[in-house]
Amino acid sequence: MSFNFVLSQVDSNYFRFYGGSAYILKPHYFKYSLIEVSEYGISKNLSIVGHPIMLFLSPSLSLKYNFYKKNNLSISSIHGFNYPTLLMNMVKTEGTGGFISPEFSIPHLFSIRNSIISTIAFEEKLFLNGSIGIDIALNNSKLETGTSIDLPIILPRSMVYYKNIGFILNIGVEGSLSSSFQFQCESEIFLFPIEDDKYDYEYQETSNSFFAEISSNVFWNITNTFSLGAGTRLCFGNYPFGSQWHLLPFIDFVKYIE
Repeated sequence: MSFNFVLSQVDSNYFRFYGGSAYILKPHYFKYSLIEVSEYGISKNLSIVGHPIMLFLSPSLSLKYNFYKKNNLSISSIHGFNYPTLLMNMVKTEGTGGFISPEFSIPHLFSIRNSIISTIAFEEKLFLNGSIGIDIALNNSKLETGTSIDLPIILPRSMVYYKNIGFILNIGVEGSLSSSFQFQCESEIFLFPIEDDKYDYEYQETSNSFFAEISSNVFWNITNTFSLGAGTRLCFGNYPFGSQWHLLPFIDFVKYIE
């Protein structure tokens, strides 16, 4: 198959979402990628969201329900859980690959997330997504503060187990650059404003934890169901050792099965 032949297979009227949106996949359609969560359409108003790889390491599943869709606005609610104990025990070792000291015991942790996400279509191929959510940790009272994995990407998504409650704000835009290329820009803020005596005592300088991520991606639509992309993610966080910035390049893909 030649390069020109592959490009000719891309429908110029076709647009595929990479990130999260309020839209629901058609029943029995499946979208997955390496970094972003995947989605499987159950009905016209309901889908299941998760990550096919992380599901076996840190089980996390959500249901997305579309309760409003009129004109250019669509609004959905997302309700899910996360169980990180398996992954934390996996990296609880000394030496290479060890992020948590083996002296610590990891309880069976859970978190519940409820969020609202909306999508506005400005044009046929330009969309604005926004969401607000709340995470609540369960059975985390015996979790020691020394078990935290103080790395970008990871700590913002696990801090709820040390701070009990977290809020997540997200806004992003996706659109087409041409028939063969599309883009996505997204910003996400993680807030943990509730005080926790044990965590605040050990990490006094960063007791009010705040994290932010800004990512931008460009995708090449190789076919109507497969896109390959590259981008960067700028991360800022209040880590236990102080505030830091990180710039992380990455590559990803998105695949649709119909």
